Amino acid sequence: MSSNSHPMPRLYQRVAEQISAYIREHRLEPGQRLPSEKDLARRLHVSRPTIREAMIALEIAGQLEIRVGSGAYIRQAPHQVPLLLDAGPGPFELLRARLLIEGEIAADAALNASAEQLKQIEATIQEMKALDAAGQNAQITDRHFHVAIAEAARNNVLASIVDSLWAGIFSPIFHSLSHLAGLQHHQRMTLRDHQAIFAAIKARDPQAARAAMRNHLRHVEDILAGQPEKATRPKKSSRKPRSSQPV
Repeated sequence: MSSNSHPMPRLYQRVAEQISAYIREHRLEPGQRLPSEKDLARRLHVSRPTIREAMIALEIAGQLEIRVGSGAYIRQAPHQVPLLLDAGPGPFELLRARLLIEGEIAADAALNASAEQLKQIEATIQEMKALDAAGQNAQITDRHFHVAIAEAARNNVLASIVDSLWAGIFSPIFHSLSHLAGLQHHQRMTLRDHQAIFAAIKARDPQAARAAMRNHLRHVEDILAGQPEKATRPKKSSRKPRSSQPV
């Protein structure tokens, strides 16, 4: 591949262009409502989360207005453009990467964390409690919690990867989708999840730490997908009984 070639567009960018084409083909005017996420997902043969990401990208581009509980409305007629502005990594793609990586990091942290590193992780939980009680946003502290766990796994490469993944959470598309889904109103759920992760790491139980981290990230995924009831529903444990063999 030539070094001058354009990078491959993200999936939500390609789907956003398809939605723009749909608007042009059906001559939709400003103020008219787009079909539902479910309908567009069926028409375009992609998942509803991908449709949600694409519509957020179009809102950032000024083509749509998303009204919570009502739908997406045309703000201005779309123009034929070769590629939409990159608004950052797709939130669901980012969460899938975190789920794959951070579950194993939590398991490693349970085996390798020092007493001092356990104190650092616990300190982020105490700080998040204080921020939540004061009604303040704890996103920065949330980041510190996850990076502290990666550092406790005693692998600088993994700590760097987690910090880089978190950079994507501050991208325009993740910020907009988080605001639309009301993620900021679920800090207490996040706090409970963090406490469960820390308890497993402190107990030196890698299986429980892995499961707790994955449950936490699935909760975030459910909320961003517009399914907060799934995030608050108790999940059945997938853990198997611990064997007598060393882990």
